[in-house]
Amino acid sequence: MKNLYKKITLCAFAALPLGYSSCSDDFIQEELVAVLTQERYNSPEGLEELVNGAYEGLRFHFNYEWSYVLTNYGTDTFTNGGGTNHIKWNQYSSELDATERDNLAPYWNNMYAQINLANIGISKIPEVLAETPTLRDTRMGELYFFRGFNYYNLVTQFGDVPISTEPITTDRADFPRQPKADVFNLLIDDLTKAVEMLPTEETQEGRLTKAAARHFLAKAYLTRASELNAEITQPNDLQMAATLADQVISERSLAPNYKDIFNYTAVNGANEQLSEILLAAQFDNTQALLGRYGNQTHLYFLSVYRFFPGMTRNLADGREFQRLKPTDYGLDNFDRVNDSRFYKSFQTSYIAQNTNSVPRWTAATAPTPDLVGELKFNVGDTAAIYVVNEPDDMRFTPAYKSTLAPLVVARYVVDENGNQTTDYNISTYPSLLKYADPFRTNFNDAKGTRDGILARLGETYLIAAEAYGRMGDYNTALGYINELRERAAYKEGEDRGFVYYLTEPEVNYGVTTSTADAMQATEAFFTPGTPEANAQLYPAGSGSKADLFIEFVLNERARELMGEFYRWVDLTRTERLISRAKAFNPDAAANVSEKFTLRPVPQSYLDALKIDGASLSPSEKQAMQNPGF
Repeated sequence: MKNLYKKITLCAFAALPLGYSSCSDDFIQEELVAVLTQERYNSPEGLEELVNGAYEGLRFHFNYEWSYVLTNYGTDTFTNGGGTNHIKWNQYSSELDATERDNLAPYWNNMYAQINLANIGISKIPEVLAETPTLRDTRMGELYFFRGFNYYNLVTQFGDVPISTEPITTDRADFPRQPKADVFNLLIDDLTKAVEMLPTEETQEGRLTKAAARHFLAKAYLTRASELNAEITQPNDLQMAATLADQVISERSLAPNYKDIFNYTAVNGANEQLSEILLAAQFDNTQALLGRYGNQTHLYFLSVYRFFPGMTRNLADGREFQRLKPTDYGLDNFDRVNDSRFYKSFQTSYIAQNTNSVPRWTAATAPTPDLVGELKFNVGDTAAIYVVNEPDDMRFTPAYKSTLAPLVVARYVVDENGNQTTDYNISTYPSLLKYADPFRTNFNDAKGTRDGILARLGETYLIAAEAYGRMGDYNTALGYINELRERAAYKEGEDRGFVYYLTEPEVNYGVTTSTADAMQATEAFFTPGTPEANAQLYPAGSGSKADLFIEFVLNERARELMGEFYRWVDLTRTERLISRAKAFNPDAAANVSEKFTLRPVPQSYLDALKIDGASLSPSEKQAMQNPGF
């Protein structure tokens, strides 16, 4: 799959409705070396280029700041860091409206560009590839998937959206929004056809399979069965979600170690070939094919480290855009003693790059007299560590921290006057390291090389668990959840690292016994009034056991999928965005309200829309807009 992206512009978008993105948008295209017409797609070669172009469209979700703005901002797990370029999406300020052009319009435009690409191929493939039925069906399955996938992205962000199932060959402006029930019907039908027509095994690295299509079809059924869509939920939605997820789980296997999924040790390396990965946008280090952006998600979750003693910006630790800071909930939702996903998701130590500003041992702090006057650490040693401790931890006084070689940056510290304070701030916090990319050309290069995961089996397990739990089968639901939690447990003999033992005082240094038993969840975790439920971080007033089960699943999704670009949709579809943002995201709490459970429809669409040949009046535009915007 890596070699599918050619230096060519796929002008399948040449005539799009309502000013949607066309080939002039540089975040869609590769390098312009030829301008194609619709006639190109009357040949097998042209259709092959068209389908490859649809795969290239998957990269959009990792290209730029819309990757996190539309998925992680304004939720319970992350808030804004010191990089304030798009914080209106996190703070739900009045500036977040239909005229926003940096993220809202590009997202809308790109989804429809990809939909039109799929429509062109779907209309031409049956005739052009009639003599090669196996290839015909595979390519049709791919395009049905892409159309359904893009409509899923639209309906979960905007609700009612325009439906287009025919190629657009002339300028058109008569595409009013259609009810979300119709959109779900279309995308579920498309994804069902994709399941039927796609192969079981990849025909080329990165190409679609039945497993990927089943995953997204299960997700679509679960989404339609969620609280936000209660008025259009169909009787068999949950069973379909469970059955489809079961099929995927039976065909694929989880990575043995949670760290394996994100352990990016080589371009196109082992972590990108895991059975767990069901679909990924393909990137590598071929500079000519990375386009303008590449995969830029490595930038956004990093806090500033370059001013620590012994540190400078470097490839391994990344370029710190400091956009996303984990909330206290995001950190405390983990059982950090027993759940390895925390320390395998966040960076808690930095290796010294130089000896600039490195302090020296004094007579009062040196562990042995011979070290007095020597540097506390050298190049290659640990320069700084993050301690994610509890509010009752009063150990980290200036005197105690001075006895440790690396700089200690602790969430709870005690100042010289005995008052508790913090070393954290808007630019200083543990960085999520799932997207670290040390294979860029240099430390300033934004073009990332690693694949962008769009679906993995860990989420399929959680889809199955949620579907079964919503049907009242908590035993089966817990079976799936506990498989993930067992993987997340520390294994017998697994070294947990110096920072772990320093931070978690209840664990003796060097203890490496398995934590699998402590990680097992039971119904008590979501049974109101139990100690286990009380120990979970739930918003106040969560209610019945069925309600608490959803809260528990959302907590578990936050642990398993931290920062993986699903969270805003998870909270809106379950109608938990407001309660959780108010409870756990202080920067979002003041302004979040019902209107923000859907995005504003782009003003550019409303301004171009015509009904019966006439542009909309201001009142008609308002009626076509989502409530509150």
